[in-house]
Parts: sequence; C-alpha cells; structure tokens
Amino acid sequence: MATPSSPESMPALDLTALRSRWAERRAAVEAAQARVVPTGLRRPARDPDERSWLEARGDAPFIEDEAAAEAARQYYARKYSRPME
Repeated sequence: MATPSSPESMPALDLTALRSRWAERRAAVEAAQARVVPTGLRRPARDPDERSWLEARGDAPFIEDEAAAEAARQYYARKYSRPME
C-alpha cells in the first residue's frame, strides 16, 4: 500500500485560468438571469405541503393552477404513450 505524499511534495497548481473561466461563466449566467422575470408565470399545481413551504420562504413566483396541471398531464400522456401499431 502506498503512503500518501505530504502536501509539501505536491506540485503547486496555477488555477488562474480556471478561476477566470468560472468568472466569465458566472457573469454570463447572471446576465441571462437578469433577463428572466418569473413573476406571473404559470405552472401545474404543486403538492400543498411544498406550496406552503415555498410561500413561507417567500420563494413562490409562479401562479399555480389546475388547468396548467391538466394540460401538462395531457401533454406528457401523449408524449410518452406508445405509438399505435
């Protein structure tokens, strides 16, 4: 079994390029998120416990309605049904 090498014997890594790339990606994500305003968007109704938890956190920007839930169920039933033979 090999003994682990000491931290002093490990080569020093230059992570400057990696950190620069992360900063570029973070800036791109923040720019994209700034263009999206989820307030007023509709989504299928959630489980009541999950909905109350999100509302308690103040993290529920979507309007939930049963019509959207029914439309989603119909869409996925069509999408994942086997083709007629």
